Amino acid sequence: MNKTNVIVRMDYKLSINNIDRKKNNSVKESNYVNRMIDYFIDDKKRIINMLDYFTGKINKEKEVNLVLENGKYASREEIDKRKKYINKQFQNSNIWQIIISPDKKLVEENINWRELELKMAKEILPRVFKKMGFKDINKIMYQFSLHTNKESHPHFHISFLEKAPNILDSNNNLKYRRSGKFNQSIIRFIKQEVNIAIEREKKFKPYATYINKELDEFKKYFSPNTKNFVLYNIANVLLEEKILELGKLLNEREIISDSKIKFGSIKDETIKTLTKEIKENIFQNSDELELRKSEFNSKIKIMNDYICDIGKKNNIKEKNMDLSYTKYKENRLDNYILNAIVNHAKYNYKKGSDKYLNSNDVIQSIILDNYKKNIDYSKKEIVHNHLDKNKLKYKMQENVKSAIKNLNLELEEATKEFEKLFSKDIDKNKEITI
Repeated sequence: MNKTNVIVRMDYKLSINNIDRKKNNSVKESNYVNRMIDYFIDDKKRIINMLDYFTGKINKEKEVNLVLENGKYASREEIDKRKKYINKQFQNSNIWQIIISPDKKLVEENINWRELELKMAKEILPRVFKKMGFKDINKIMYQFSLHTNKESHPHFHISFLEKAPNILDSNNNLKYRRSGKFNQSIIRFIKQEVNIAIEREKKFKPYATYINKELDEFKKYFSPNTKNFVLYNIANVLLEEKILELGKLLNEREIISDSKIKFGSIKDETIKTLTKEIKENIFQNSDELELRKSEFNSKIKIMNDYICDIGKKNNIKEKNMDLSYTKYKENRLDNYILNAIVNHAKYNYKKGSDKYLNSNDVIQSIILDNYKKNIDYSKKEIVHNHLDKNKLKYKMQENVKSAIKNLNLELEEATKEFEKLFSKDIDKNKEITI
């Protein structure tokens, strides 16, 4: 087997009252907790940072080689308290142990051992417990020590147990975890988390910064506050009709309220489908958004390649790598856009129909398009030509069809919808503001 960046070994002892435990093992484990803690705090195995050694920061009388949940070292008094408490909890909670041995060179090139201890206490282990399915991290007691062996291979000894029932059963009730065995996905997750923690400043953080920057750019594009919101679009009649329909549906289903709507909370499949259609339509008709999406995807790929590279260095197959970080970012962006769409539709519906496109908007769009192509004509002449059906060059019907055709949408359906709208409003709009 190739050398790996992080080696993980895991073991457990079933609680005294665990129904899977053989009865005759209870007595044999009576002193298990004390022996485990004494081994953890063995000062001969301790790794001492040279700077701490020379500055006298390490005080062996007050500071014991056992790191607690808050990242601080335990005192002698705390050791005695922990022994008593863990022995008591061992009646009902399994005790799990993990040995994590990161590559020494990898650590020393990226981070110091004390910083890694703090990350282990405050970041890595809490995420591992969550991954295991424990509901409340505050109900887990854990401690660990950093040892070195004769070959100078640094490694962490970690133990943890439940302070109270902390796993949901099939009836959604909290209970102590019955199983002690770890599955391989947890081991892979630990390797990845340790690697990322070590390389965070030099590799992971820069990649994450790129992704967050792209997310922020998307947010600006879809934020009404920046006045860059693409949904009010006089060049896309059918899109506006869909948004009008979405606003009506939100009102009919009584989803509209004074607070912001969260797309994820919507249960109505018709509304969800229509919102996603609007999103796709927006991207199809915006080169800028497609470019932004391409940039975002490229940053996601860089991060995924990095995480998969971690897997290769730890003999983990690519299909088993945990890509939840980038999936979370992708889902976050998707939800942000969908939230923006439903709230835009809600806002415009509540403001009234004056917010929606009418025939006047479309005529102005056509006139502007023709004015750009025929700058020799005055605006007045273009308006006159558009309203005079005897003029063939600027015949209204042909320009309407041409404008809709440029939307790359279904021509026949779009024409019918527009003609209904136009025939209804044309008599009302005798004067057109340019």
